[in-house]
Amino acid sequence: MRLNDLIRTLFVVKYADGVQYLVERITATANGTGDSCKSFYEARDEGYYAAHVYVLQPCEVPRISWDTETINVSFEVQVTTQLQEVIRRLLHKYYEGSRESQRRDFPWQWDFGRDEFFANNLGHILHYIEGMIVDLRKRQGGTNK
Repeated sequence: MRLNDLIRTLFVVKYADGVQYLVERITATANGTGDSCKSFYEARDEGYYAAHVYVLQPCEVPRISWDTETINVSFEVQVTTQLQEVIRRLLHKYYEGSRESQRRDFPWQWDFGRDEFFANNLGHILHYIEGMIVDLRKRQGGTNK
C-alpha cells in the first residue's frame, strides 16, 4: 500500500502572478536536486483557484522486518493568493456542511438563492479581481510578487 500527499503544505502569495513565480522556483529547486516534480494549476467550478506542486523524494522507511526500504514520497505544495486564502477560511465551515447536503437535482449555478451560488461565485469574482490587479501592476511596471 502507498500513501499519497503524506506531507502537504500551503504557501500564500500576495498577488496572482506570484503563484506562477513560486511554482517555477519550487520546480527549479526540485529539479536541481534531482527530485521529480509535477505541477498543476487548478480552477474548479466551485471557485477554487490554486496551484499544486508535487515533489517526489526518495525516503527510507522501516519495514515490518526492521530493515529499511527506499520509497518515493510525494510532498504536496499548494500555492494560492491572499484573497483566495481569506475566502477559503471564511467559507471553510460552509463548504464542510454543504458537501453533505448538496442538492444534485438542480445546478447551483442556476439556483440564485442558494448558498453555493453566493460562495462559489465569490471565488470566481476574487480571481477576476486578482487578474485585474496583476494587469494594472504590469501596466504600471510593478514587479512585486
